[in-house]
Amino acid sequence: MITIHPFEKVHQLEVNEMMRAIDSEFEISIFNPNQPTDPSIDNYWIAKHHTEIVGTIKVIQFDADCAVLKSMFVKKEFRGKELGTAQLLLTKVYDWCSSAGISHIYLGTMSQFKAAHKFYAKNGFESISKKDLPNGFVNNSVDDVFFVKTLQQPAT
Repeated sequence: MITIHPFEKVHQLEVNEMMRAIDSEFEISIFNPNQPTDPSIDNYWIAKHHTEIVGTIKVIQFDADCAVLKSMFVKKEFRGKELGTAQLLLTKVYDWCSSAGISHIYLGTMSQFKAAHKFYAKNGFESISKKDLPNGFVNNSVDDVFFVKTLQQPAT
């Protein structure tokens, strides 16, 4: 069973190991060596299978009603519909965004993440060009594919 928990600094070494393993799957590194990792642990969650960290996700609010999805990674063995790890992580972000009054979630990713593109599209994210990103968008220079999702806000 996969469970979602708030990230804590004690998780960092295991998250780093997971990220190195994921990075080794790709021809082009998923990391920009010139861009430091955001040390913030607010709005950052991990997915666990028993005691093992198997995924991460972070959301950063950059405007009154806009946020950027960051650090969405799932270990290879825990990807896919069967376990639903990525969906659980994304649902956590949706819940947080709903409570924070966020109406738009933006994200940047790399063109080599074809499966991720399909996942985002299935979850209602629409592809946009870099020039259509709002001011304040937290961009990683290795990203070359961008998406936005408009969330329905509860009726008041």
